[in-house]
Amino acid sequence: MNRKQLPFLIVVVVVILAVRSSIIEPFRIPTRSMLPGLMMGDFLFANKMQYGFRLPFSDTYLTETTLPKRGDVIIFAPPEAGQESLYIKRVVGLPGDHIRFSGKQFFLNDEAVRKIEITGQERDQVLNHPGFDPDERYTTSKLHLYRETLGDKTYSILEDDSFEGNRANPELTVPEGHFFVMGDNRDDTRDSRLFGVIPFKSVRGRAFVIWFSYRISFSDSKWSFRGDRIGKMIQ
Repeated sequence: MNRKQLPFLIVVVVVILAVRSSIIEPFRIPTRSMLPGLMMGDFLFANKMQYGFRLPFSDTYLTETTLPKRGDVIIFAPPEAGQESLYIKRVVGLPGDHIRFSGKQFFLNDEAVRKIEITGQERDQVLNHPGFDPDERYTTSKLHLYRETLGDKTYSILEDDSFEGNRANPELTVPEGHFFVMGDNRDDTRDSRLFGVIPFKSVRGRAFVIWFSYRISFSDSKWSFRGDRIGKMIQ
């Protein structure tokens, strides 16, 4: 590369970083916390303009902001890990919402959030999908799939009888400018039940589509491409 090409390369790099900072950002699912909808090895894009346009490389918004909605799957910097780490969870509580639990039943503003159990062939297809549990961590007979409805969003969640009684279930009212988030894999996730509510300033964007996916097992070092997940919109 000669000296004449260097300024062009610098401009290209800056543009790419600016787009990633303000418009769209790739993210890889590193854990099982969003099963069954999102699996380990899913690569997705987050829309960073969903809640407002930020000045590149800063947390300053140049446009009017809109708040996340109940059911949105968001990327954010958690209070327990600092700005260098990002989590992905679902927004289940907005400012002013009253949150409480009774066992594994989630209550929003004193009303039980509706969930209908998924059984039969549909359940089997999810649990037997390559990559759902590559290291055989779960006992299938103890897993329960539900279709949960929150506002205008319907999505699938996972509960595990093996974790009965091991989850902290706080009761609180979400303060202004904050959100209560949970993983869809309700018994195997770190979320607001452990680290508390998150501020709006920590939200990086809304996850909206899977653009690549592969299965990897750390027990046997095998991996496989999962083409059926590419292009899947995130509910």
